[in-house]
Amino acid sequence: MSWRQTALIGVLALGAGVAGLVAGSILTGQGAPRAITDALSTTAAGRWLAEAWIDAATPAGPPGVAVAAKGDPAPALALADREGRSTSLAQWKDRLVVINFWATWCAPCRKEMPELDRFQRKHAGAGVQVVGIAVDGSAEVEAFLRETPVGYPILLASGAGLNPSLPFGNTYGALPFSVLLGRDGRILDTRLGEVTEASLETWTAPHRGSTL
Repeated sequence: MSWRQTALIGVLALGAGVAGLVAGSILTGQGAPRAITDALSTTAAGRWLAEAWIDAATPAGPPGVAVAAKGDPAPALALADREGRSTSLAQWKDRLVVINFWATWCAPCRKEMPELDRFQRKHAGAGVQVVGIAVDGSAEVEAFLRETPVGYPILLASGAGLNPSLPFGNTYGALPFSVLLGRDGRILDTRLGEVTEASLETWTAPHRGSTL
């Protein structure tokens, strides 16, 4: 067998493997693997492919529930601060906001919080704001934060029943789930799964200099 034939077989096998991976992510509803889509997003063409894959692999929302899409205004959400006072995301108007939905019982959530904290401290002066929204009880949140304090605000979803991240696009129903809001309050992107400081840098870089 010539090297050309070997190379062709390799390319066809790789293409079949990628096609199977894409089809599997759509059929199982598990979503596009972020490690792969992050790697693709290093170029403009790759970013387009990654976003198309992510959109195609995102499960549909439950019937009768309004789920925001990219470009939509952030849904209104009943929130309380750690003192129990009613609040909203509107207080960070004109900032680029990373919303991180988390819970104390979620191991990846706990692991990523120091990464989010470092990212916040690095970019706070440039109009970037990280906001944690706990899908948990206030007592559990306070106990956790005493051991693992963070410098960014933590809010609590005060509504009962509905997963508070669902209206923001989390049709997977899993945590952690992060949402990137533009300075106009509209959804720029969403991200399922654990983040790192490096992935946050890559994810937000195209928007940090934006005035929109």
